[in-house]
Amino acid sequence: MKRVSMVMVAFLAVISVAGVAAFADDASVPQGKVSALPGTTSNFEGIWNGTFSYGMSGNVQQDITITIGKKNAKGTQKTTYAWGLVNHGASGLVSPGSFNVYGREQEGIFSFEWKDKAGSRRSIKMEKLKDDVAKVRLEQEGASVQRPYYEANFKRK
Repeated sequence: MKRVSMVMVAFLAVISVAGVAAFADDASVPQGKVSALPGTTSNFEGIWNGTFSYGMSGNVQQDITITIGKKNAKGTQKTTYAWGLVNHGASGLVSPGSFNVYGREQEGIFSFEWKDKAGSRRSIKMEKLKDDVAKVRLEQEGASVQRPYYEANFKRK
């Protein structure tokens, strides 16, 4: 039973971070009231670091870096999601990596989404708590998901 749980944790980590951008440019970016005009500075622009705790007991820690660029003319921001090396014990290592997507700031929340290699949707929502601290929520869908979301506070570099 414990080995099955570890295998599921490893599978979840690989699936949740081995992303394939769900949208090119901003075709699928959620529409709504944009907090700032295109070309203006975003409240989320910069480099954000944090750690998600995976697994049923939260014993698997993975470092995450989210880099949010300047707003373009369409009001979206190029975003890089990067993850660090994580060891899942008997299940093995998940190599570090990254991918780029476009996100949008709406009503005080910055969000972006992608689909993993299995086609399951993943999304990130960031809400600022302080100028240099944001609550980050990773939401995930799919048959292999043990938990529908993970939350952590990230700090801006």
